[in-house]
Amino acid sequence: MSSSILKAISYAGVYVGAVIGAGYASGQEVLQFFAGYGLVGIIGAIITTLMFIWYGSVFMELGNRLQTCSHRDVLNYLCGNKLGFIGDYVLLFFMFGCVSIMFSGGGAAINEYWGLSVMTGKLIIAGMTLATVIFGFSSSVRALGIVSPIIIFSVIAISLVTLSSNFDQLSTVDESLKNLTPTLATPFWWTSAVVYVSYNVSLATSTLTAMGGKESSLKTLRIAGVMGGFFLGLCLLFITLALLSDLTNVIEYQIPFLQIANNISPMVGILFSIVLVIAVFTTAVTNLYGCVIRFYDSQKNPMQFRTLTISLVVLSLLASLFPFSTLINVLYPALGLLGMVIMVCALYKTVTGQVFLKDDAKL
Repeated sequence: MSSSILKAISYAGVYVGAVIGAGYASGQEVLQFFAGYGLVGIIGAIITTLMFIWYGSVFMELGNRLQTCSHRDVLNYLCGNKLGFIGDYVLLFFMFGCVSIMFSGGGAAINEYWGLSVMTGKLIIAGMTLATVIFGFSSSVRALGIVSPIIIFSVIAISLVTLSSNFDQLSTVDESLKNLTPTLATPFWWTSAVVYVSYNVSLATSTLTAMGGKESSLKTLRIAGVMGGFFLGLCLLFITLALLSDLTNVIEYQIPFLQIANNISPMVGILFSIVLVIAVFTTAVTNLYGCVIRFYDSQKNPMQFRTLTISLVVLSLLASLFPFSTLINVLYPALGLLGMVIMVCALYKTVTGQVFLKDDAKL
């Protein structure tokens, strides 16, 4: 393979790692946003795939054309300085909050699955995240380029095994839903698809921008955007199909896809629990890196970059001791609204030819 293709694959892996997080891989988000609507949820998953491809490509392209690694510059370009200023600090808050929640959730998962103390689990996730981010962009790309394929392969393999056993149940899923009461994200399947993209990729904006700013080749970034969006959508589609094929048995579980893995065999369940912890790690890495790169570049300001990284990890560990998630839940609509505004502004800039320009054009 050429070096550009290898880099595109690595960047696609980072994109997947930034979005696929524990909520995605656990199946709970997919159940609420797609599978809970029945077979029409499959159409929602396909629409989301196309939006993932578009969104990832747009923000990596903008990072390249604006020659920036900061989401602030991209938000200012898309939304104007005033809204961009607000969006900048809303994103920073949620990225920091997400790191804290990943430390807390990772600690709880390690405690539940392997019996280690919650604090030991938090320290393991925090240590892995710190070691990855502290060495900067290249370290994060290598790490996520390796672990993201593991998540993708695991999800697809478990889904295929489940579908092979339960495929005939897909034809009766809409009838079964009449006797079930799934928690739905929005009243309509198509609005769920849009909202799912808006809040999932909002937190990935900083990472996508940073990749665009670090990479000189637009072609490489475009390939990465298409690949990353495609594999995110492929995983989403397979998780949706697997949940639909066994909906009556998994709908009441908090981590429905882990139950699907357990149904195959206890060993598969244990292995997938490791995948879920990896998903926690990828989310923590991308959000921590996004916070730090907003202020310091790992190459231009290495000491400041590392000092801020260590400081944020310590603060995130402290925040994980408190019910920080309560504050996140209260302000979560702000993130979804911001994501929707960003998407509309990006769509406008795309339609008016201000994003996907010719290679020699300038913004």
